[in-house]
Amino acid sequence: MKASPEIKSIELGEYRMSYASEGTGPTMIMLHGADKRDDWRVWEPLLSLSSDYSLIIPDLVGFGRSTIPVETPDYRAEARILHEFMERLGIEKAILVGTSWGGQVALEVAIGWPQTVESLVLISGTYDKSQLSRLGGMKRPTLIIWAEDDLVAQVKGAYLLRDSIGTSRLEVLPQVTKNPHYTFTAAHKLAKYKKVTITRLIKGFLASPTGMIAQPPELEPELKGLAMKAEKKEGS
Repeated sequence: MKASPEIKSIELGEYRMSYASEGTGPTMIMLHGADKRDDWRVWEPLLSLSSDYSLIIPDLVGFGRSTIPVETPDYRAEARILHEFMERLGIEKAILVGTSWGGQVALEVAIGWPQTVESLVLISGTYDKSQLSRLGGMKRPTLIIWAEDDLVAQVKGAYLLRDSIGTSRLEVLPQVTKNPHYTFTAAHKLAKYKKVTITRLIKGFLASPTGMIAQPPELEPELKGLAMKAEKKEGS
């Protein structure tokens, strides 16, 4: 692997999109969040994935080296721009990986152009409520990764996404912020603070996406306990 990715740019109508490119293999597009300081470098901790995948990591419009308009496009507009970006680069189908707001953009691409999405990975991904009712028709294998103590995007959102998508697997990580050296936002920035775990989960899922979602989702501990009590009562 090279010391650093190659940085390129492409003109998309009124916008210029900058992006990093690294690796060979199936195309994986990685989308950062909405923090104004975010750009492609959010994903530097996961660049080891380039040994198995061709990573395309854009600065979304309004961020990094891409065009900074007066108003940053909302997630719907950003999804349209990303779809055009894929068409211009000749990417017919890709794995989409999104963190925080980037997950919301990834969802919108998968809803609008499902034929262009091989599978999805959502890491502490946000969403719009209007997206939930449209996710059932997406039918794309999806890995959802969350920390149980995420205070930016609470873990209940992970379960809503899991149930709305249907073809998904949820991995909830134990508390991240119990480490005294981490700030309260660490549980939302898993690519940075849990890079080994995140890399392992992504590789494991993508090795057999449909196999990983073959089993019905597990019940939350409290619900599982109630179910076990009910079974025991019926058997007595």
